[in-house]
Amino acid sequence: MPRSRMLWRTLAPVVAVLLVTAACQQASPSQVYTGVQARTPIEKIGQNGDMKNFELVGWNPLKSDKFDLPRGMNGGITAAGNCVYVGSSIAQEPAVVLDVSDVTKPVVVGSVPGIPGKGMGIEAIEAVPDLGLLAASARAGRVYPGTKAVAMTDADKRVGAAIYDISDCKKPVMVAKIDVGNEFVHYMTLWRDPKKADRVMLSVTFNDGVPADGVDIRVYDLTGCPKSCNPKLAGEWGLRAQLGIPAQVTVKYEGGTRVDNTQTHDVTWSLDGTRMHLAQTKYGYMQIDSSAIAEGRPCKVEAAQSKDAVGHCITVLPNSRPLAAFGVEVANVHGVVQVPGRPYVLLQHEGHSCPFGGITIAYVGTDGFSAYDRQTSTLTAQGGTTVGSFRGDLMPRNVGTFALPEQNPDRCPKPGDQMPQFTGSTGIYGVDVMRSSKTVHNAIAFPDIAFATWYGGGLRAIDITNPMTPFELGFFFNKPVPEVRWCSESAAGPCDKAEVDAEGQVIRVKQLLPPDVFARSYPIVVKGYIMYADENSGLYVLKYTGPHADELPKTGICISHNPSTAALGYEPCAPYKPVK
Repeated sequence: MPRSRMLWRTLAPVVAVLLVTAACQQASPSQVYTGVQARTPIEKIGQNGDMKNFELVGWNPLKSDKFDLPRGMNGGITAAGNCVYVGSSIAQEPAVVLDVSDVTKPVVVGSVPGIPGKGMGIEAIEAVPDLGLLAASARAGRVYPGTKAVAMTDADKRVGAAIYDISDCKKPVMVAKIDVGNEFVHYMTLWRDPKKADRVMLSVTFNDGVPADGVDIRVYDLTGCPKSCNPKLAGEWGLRAQLGIPAQVTVKYEGGTRVDNTQTHDVTWSLDGTRMHLAQTKYGYMQIDSSAIAEGRPCKVEAAQSKDAVGHCITVLPNSRPLAAFGVEVANVHGVVQVPGRPYVLLQHEGHSCPFGGITIAYVGTDGFSAYDRQTSTLTAQGGTTVGSFRGDLMPRNVGTFALPEQNPDRCPKPGDQMPQFTGSTGIYGVDVMRSSKTVHNAIAFPDIAFATWYGGGLRAIDITNPMTPFELGFFFNKPVPEVRWCSESAAGPCDKAEVDAEGQVIRVKQLLPPDVFARSYPIVVKGYIMYADENSGLYVLKYTGPHADELPKTGICISHNPSTAALGYEPCAPYKPVK
């Protein structure tokens, strides 16, 4: 065969591909994808923020009553009717109520009665709007250096949650306090029985100390609340209580040791209530069995004390395995959000040391899978050469990961480096890289898109159509307020000396560094708009304008990780239902 013909046979397929590619490029304009956006330096963020596929619609800086300043130290967020509630991370400030009937002008109209010495809704404040029910976690508020904790009664020290009547959403009335048995409550979530509208369960987790009884989770029955409210213990469970795993595990490795907490950070119930999705600080993600509570069967309320214990309200799933934490495991699983209509969960991994923590997408379905099916948008078993069939609920698998550029380990300071804001040193991201934690905190998911708050990384919109390849669709970086009343929990440098009044009560603690971006609360959707609370700068109201915007309902409220609360039988809202 002539050499020219041989060469043609070799090059012909390549030429054909190039011709097809050229034709496609001529037929439609190319779409430029620039990847995940690094956080814009503070000095370059415009007054109305820096954004892609978002529009800033409304904002309230949440000013303090006693100073003409944003208060700072804002906590969690929820909504009912035309009211939005924003919690507080300190005892010196209450959770507040905002009227959002005009989303362009959210207005503070009142506060939520609190418990002296407690931060109300530090992360968790939740509502069941049609029942007129509001619940707020009650957790020891931050104590600033050189100050004393706000005094509280011995009984209130064990209060881990408070229940309110919000028949008038602007005027919450406290109707019950829940004694959770110790002072270590960290997080709180709700589940409402989709078959019985007035049956609501409240779960608390203990991660602010080590309970002597080894219990990680307690569940309380709120049936009848808020009108006739007498919360009753409905079940409890602990990894240490049932399996004997120590509260801290020490691992030795070449060059040092590592000590990890093994407690449960928080839980998210399945829609039917038969499972609890656990966010474990050491062991990552796993599910446990809560079917006895969900189905109302008689069961032993006390925590199981052995692997084979039977008859308990909450127990481990036989033959189950946890899914390890994010990346190099510097982060714990902070929250679990179910993807509606699809057999996946988003795991938000909170880590405050570089390289921080991101999101993993885990397959948790009961059917095996081997490949991504674009027609059904699922991972399915397909025969032939497969990874085999397995139960994703018992052996969850990481199928996708989403992170920020700042979370690459090579961006982290090297051993011996000092904090750049004090040395003036720079790096790939300049002095900002260590100013605040670039970790994810909370998320809400729809079938093809998720929105997540990212502490110093702002709000992100993430395409999850193909869970194996999530990618960024948009971002919003707010312009931080120039000053706050209460020094932030991070990114502030050392807090200034506390200012006190004539009675010695602390009235202000300044930051020595200007406030940073601090997107911290869960994003929620109200009337089609995304709302979240920045710890320093207040409540933001945004319109998302990018791909999959049609998945955000234009009416009602969407709230993740509290099934059936926004709409009976749905999560995060109608018309969406997560699969078991």
